[in-house]
Amino acid sequence: MTVAAENRISALLALGLDFDALYDEHFHLLVGIAIDRFHIEEGEAKTLAHEVFLALFLKAEKVRDVRSWLVGAIFNASKQYLRRRSHDVALPPEILNEPDPKLIHISDVLPDQIAAREAFACLSARCQLALRLRYLEGYSIPEIAVELRTTPRYAQNLVTRCLRQAHVRYTGKDES
Repeated sequence: MTVAAENRISALLALGLDFDALYDEHFHLLVGIAIDRFHIEEGEAKTLAHEVFLALFLKAEKVRDVRSWLVGAIFNASKQYLRRRSHDVALPPEILNEPDPKLIHISDVLPDQIAAREAFACLSARCQLALRLRYLEGYSIPEIAVELRTTPRYAQNLVTRCLRQAHVRYTGKDES
């Protein structure tokens, strides 16, 4: 537990608030309100209740009547949740069973991606950074040199050496 959290708990205890007891006493009430009153699914209702308790934990010294504050907070959190959900649009039923077009050729690409990730994992952090900048983020050699605070010639040598190193470590064969 961090020092800040311990200080916060000490402050709550000084106010006469036992956070564990409050949680045990009011959690099911808050979840029940969200489910019964606002027709929110149980998992989402529990998440909202945890968010309310976090807010109480952070603002406890400003709260006069804890039970009323918790009930008001779950009402507000539930209303906000429903407002956010009202903007969601359901997919038409005919689209639900269609595969994602990006995944049509996944079986062709996946083995190469797995091999590249395994080869990448065999490298040092500096080599991983250099290759990520070059091949994943599309940096040019001069841009890599600026990022690594080195010369373009060294950056080119680094990328070449790292590629060779990835090949050797992944395949176990040195073609030099």
